[in-house]
Amino acid sequence: MDEQNLILAYGPPPGGGGYGPPPGGGYGGPPPGGGGYGGPPPGGGGYGGPPPGGFGGGGGPFGPPGAPPGPFGPQMPMGPGFAPQGSQNGLAIASLVTGILALPTTCCCSILSLPLGIAACVMGGIALSKIKAAPQLYSGKGLALGGAICGALSILLAIAFLALGMGQALVDQYSRTH
Repeated sequence: MDEQNLILAYGPPPGGGGYGPPPGGGYGGPPPGGGGYGGPPPGGGGYGGPPPGGFGGGGGPFGPPGAPPGPFGPQMPMGPGFAPQGSQNGLAIASLVTGILALPTTCCCSILSLPLGIAACVMGGIALSKIKAAPQLYSGKGLALGGAICGALSILLAIAFLALGMGQALVDQYSRTH
């Protein structure tokens, strides 16, 4: 029901109806002395520049070298999961790329996927041993493991497809001669 039908059905509200004007005559104009968002407050104000010595008071990883630590002490890493690690092992990356390339080539060209899969497994194994020997220098254990797994899977699939292909060829040869 809309407002017109309500007034017709029940009559106007007591006291003249509606909320009426706000007390004090409404919002009016701007406050005396300007105000608003026109400019900076009188006397400068505002946030100013950065604190002297840079953010954090100097020191730590964010201040200039040789400066004393900031007001909250030296900055430390967040926890064991955030410790800085070495660079990614190049063999781990190469292993993953080669292993991923070996998988689709297994479907169309099993002969080509065998060397790719073997290379991925070898590179992944070497990368894993280097990462295990010097974890502070190298990272990428997951990449190396993924490359080795993809390489091993492509080797197994290539051997299975080659065996099925040879078996099919033998069956065809046998059926032609008999």
